[in-house]
Amino acid sequence: MTALVLTGSKAARGIAVGNARLLEGGDFEVPEYSVPSDQVSAEIDRYRQAVLDARITLKAMQDNIQGPLAHEVQEFLDAHLLMLEDATLAEGPLEFIRSRSINAEWALKMTREQLLDAFSAMEDDYFKARADDVNQVVGRIMGALVNKVTALDMDALTDRIVVAFELEPAQMGHMAERGCLGFISETGGPLSHAAIIARSLGLPYIAGIKGARQMINEGALLIVDGDRGFVLIQPDAERLSRYTEKQADLRRKANSLVRLRGLNCQSKDLIKVRLWANGEHEADLRLARQNGAVGVGLYRTEFLFLEHGKEPSEDQQYEDYRKAVLALEGLPLTMRTLDIGADKKLPLGQNPNEANPALGLRGIRLSLTLQDSFRTQLRAILRAAAHGPVRLLLPMLGQLSDVHRVKAMLAECQYDLESQGVVCGKNLLLGGMIEVPAAAIIAPQLARELDFLSIGTNDLTQYTLAVDRCNEELEDWYNPLHPAVLQLIAQTIDAGKACGKPVSLCGEMAGESRYTRLLLALGLQDFSMHPRVLLEVHEAISLCEIKKLERMKHEDILGLLAD
Repeated sequence: MTALVLTGSKAARGIAVGNARLLEGGDFEVPEYSVPSDQVSAEIDRYRQAVLDARITLKAMQDNIQGPLAHEVQEFLDAHLLMLEDATLAEGPLEFIRSRSINAEWALKMTREQLLDAFSAMEDDYFKARADDVNQVVGRIMGALVNKVTALDMDALTDRIVVAFELEPAQMGHMAERGCLGFISETGGPLSHAAIIARSLGLPYIAGIKGARQMINEGALLIVDGDRGFVLIQPDAERLSRYTEKQADLRRKANSLVRLRGLNCQSKDLIKVRLWANGEHEADLRLARQNGAVGVGLYRTEFLFLEHGKEPSEDQQYEDYRKAVLALEGLPLTMRTLDIGADKKLPLGQNPNEANPALGLRGIRLSLTLQDSFRTQLRAILRAAAHGPVRLLLPMLGQLSDVHRVKAMLAECQYDLESQGVVCGKNLLLGGMIEVPAAAIIAPQLARELDFLSIGTNDLTQYTLAVDRCNEELEDWYNPLHPAVLQLIAQTIDAGKACGKPVSLCGEMAGESRYTRLLLALGLQDFSMHPRVLLEVHEAISLCEIKKLERMKHEDILGLLAD
């Protein structure tokens, strides 16, 4: 029998073979039907059993919580258990079933809508944010009613491929820890944050397959081909054998790259290139050291905020940052200040109904607006810098005045800490992200004012081309090789060289070996990427003659992409 093939966006490379695990979520599409009067009692019992099943599942999860986030997850589960015991969810749907003789799923959906309306009418941002908890708890009950797994059920994922409406980046690492082999989602695209996390985890991910949860049955055997962008459902023996061999080839290639560990990264004509790592967890930092990174070029501090679901205290931030500094054993750690906004949402006091989040309060703009929160983070970073070399990186820079304001706040925080007898790092290097065209255009001025620059090609491409990188329908228009994008990259690198300041590139292009020759030709000598792909890029650089590539820079720039 011919296998069914579903195509989507190539969000993360790799191949996975495993059984489907369907996650409930997204829009609650449930049937509405009338229940005969003599079956209303049975429908009420069915709903009560679903609530009980949801409670049992949460209790079981509580008993098995482990790891550094155990305390935070415990609080999260406690809140959901309380919601399950609340009369609104425990009894509210029963009134709809009795009064309207409708099925339990539809009664639950009506109750959910009432709750969400009530939360949205509240003026307090904290209570508005609780709408997410309502959705998750309702999703868990709904999952029990329709016999599906919710996104919070992290057990039973061994050798499974997760199929979801939408993937939550903060949960994907936990899924990987519990044996998940790959991801499929109905929404998203190759530049979504979920895609970046999947690539960081080294797991294949196909995004944007509309109706995937309707076409894929729970437990169905799947092949996810992240290199070609499709999913095979119930493949035949011949295809299974072929893909098993492909997986073996990929493992052999990965094993062959181990020989590069401990070797300096340099080109064929002996020009040294610095390879940095991106990361946000201690495991990333260990792998960075193992694979020969010269340091961490991008440490995403917002993940600590996202995992807490709120702003962590100064001490909580300090402890997380201190551990990261110590894990690198003397290698520099580049800490990007809070980069919340666009596809990374967290209620910190900003307007939850912002008209255009991608062009609104995000990155350094949000930090300079919420100055008390920003000072808390700066104080924690300064304290952590006493334990090893730390560099500070500012996201979404667009004007020099923002640099001046940060420098003043940094000096103020350092003075306050030292006045209190708190030891902190001295002379932190201050850098700026080049991810909006304005920053690239004024790169010469920024390079004179800052100690280093870091190009974020994901956002730089988005803002240069006016293409939402998270909109799968615009995938054909999102092109990091557009001449305008390449020109901005080149002039930023040139601006850094003119001032004697290092320029790194920490966007997705840095970790794609197919772009290595092109970036070397543009003069890039500092690459920052997920540590999983360090050795692959190391090998690509070792095969290049940089002087020859630089001579080709003005002749056939796109021709450099060819092997």
